[in-house]
Amino acid sequence: MACSAETVKTSSNLGEKTPNMAVSKVDYKKKSEIIDRIKSPESVLSILIQKLESEWPTLFTVKTEEDLLQRYSFITWHIHPEAKQRLQNNLSTLHPEYQEYIKLLKEGVLPAKKYTVTNISIDKYSSESITVTAQYELLLQNGQIKNMKVSMEGNTNFEKFNQRFNTSEGELLPNPATKEEENSRDFIFSVLTTDEVRKLTLEELSTLFEH
Repeated sequence: MACSAETVKTSSNLGEKTPNMAVSKVDYKKKSEIIDRIKSPESVLSILIQKLESEWPTLFTVKTEEDLLQRYSFITWHIHPEAKQRLQNNLSTLHPEYQEYIKLLKEGVLPAKKYTVTNISIDKYSSESITVTAQYELLLQNGQIKNMKVSMEGNTNFEKFNQRFNTSEGELLPNPATKEEENSRDFIFSVLTTDEVRKLTLEELSTLFEH
């Protein structure tokens, strides 16, 4: 009977709220400050290098014009059908390299059997714009070697980044209703745009992911 009574009493107490159990609000501003401390100011530079080093050279190995268009659409962030249509409408004016790849594909020079990134250089770096150049060595189907160079400039204002890239995909988010909602959104965006979380201490990681 004693055990039964204690069990009933304990179960009843689980549903009771005490003054010490008040839920504290999440401090998203503090979380954002942690991310901002480690975040590289060279985000546009990082994008340019990643594009030219890892994504762009894959254009040299596609086998058909349709594959080239699909790959180019993905690389330049033209994902949805309406964005792809905008891309196609502007291929002849805004995308000179694409026209060159189509020509090489029709001539049988592309696709290459293999590509090698031989050099990545930063040609310009200022508060307004950054220019990066990549050099590639292509092994052609006939065994010959062809060298190609691609330069890309990025505006440090991400919304203007580069006219060949679609930076307006999707719908705009509604304005936050409260300061807390604004801080929460800023935190989420800051986490999504950095890969340098490894720089954080264990204490900072705990602060970052606590609820």
